[in-house]
Amino acid sequence: MEQRKIFICACNNLEHLISFWYDEEDNLLYIEIHLVTYKTFFKRLWFGLKYAFGYKSIFGAYDEIILHIDDQKKLFEILKKKLKR
Repeated sequence: MEQRKIFICACNNLEHLISFWYDEEDNLLYIEIHLVTYKTFFKRLWFGLKYAFGYKSIFGAYDEIILHIDDQKKLFEILKKKLKR
C-alpha cells in the first residue's frame, strides 16, 4: 500500500512543500519537490503565455528523486541525528 506524506514549510507557504511516498514493491522512496516560484508579474505572465501556447518543460513544475535503500538509510540516520538535538 502506498502512503504519501506531505510536509509544508514552517512559513505555511504551500509552494514550500515536499512529498514522500514509499513503493513497497520496488523498495524505493520517492521524494517530490516544488521547483519553481515566479515572484514578479512579468515572469508569471511569460510562464502563463508559454503554457497557453503549449510549451512544456521536460521537468514540469515538480520533479522527483528516487532513493534506493542505501540512501534511505542515510536519510534516516541524518533525521535521527537531527531529532536528538
